[in-house]
Amino acid sequence: MMLSRLLNRLEVLTGVAVSCTGTLLGLLPNDGPFCRMRLSYWRMRGYHFGDDSVIFRNVYFLGKVTMGRSCAISNNCFLNGGEEGIDIGDYVMIGPGSTVVAFNHGFADCGIPMIKQPFEHARVVMGDDIWIGANCTVTAGVRIGTGSIVGANSAVTKDVPPFAIVGGVPARVIGSRKATKVEQNGDGV
Repeated sequence: MMLSRLLNRLEVLTGVAVSCTGTLLGLLPNDGPFCRMRLSYWRMRGYHFGDDSVIFRNVYFLGKVTMGRSCAISNNCFLNGGEEGIDIGDYVMIGPGSTVVAFNHGFADCGIPMIKQPFEHARVVMGDDIWIGANCTVTAGVRIGTGSIVGANSAVTKDVPPFAIVGGVPARVIGSRKATKVEQNGDGV
């Protein structure tokens, strides 16, 4: 009985120490060594993140999240893969203050308060070479195609085609990276 209580307390203290380490790492500057330390910390916590990726200050992960190589997650981002997960390809940039979640609150039954309804989980998939601007939200079930750009302050609630430029709330296609300068500017300049 005594040994069991001691082991239980040790387990709690270990959890607190790991959590405190993550918090302290989150406060350190965005210099290369500290970004690499944060990457190592999250790998130690069981996350599969590719080589040469950078995690800036105050970034938090929950649930299933995988990330390819040479990605950058900027300051103050929150990614929660829940049960279904978030799959991030290679060379993806996520701007500061962005949120990516692989679940939504249930709201189908008006006779039950929404807080009491089960979550609706759906995987989020991001291709390669994507730029998500600052303060964006990406919701459950969304697929963002390779080469896409999501403009700052956008809410992505539907799939984004490859090489599309999207923006707004909700985000809609406003351009293409494959378009010519005439198509993008309208004046050929």
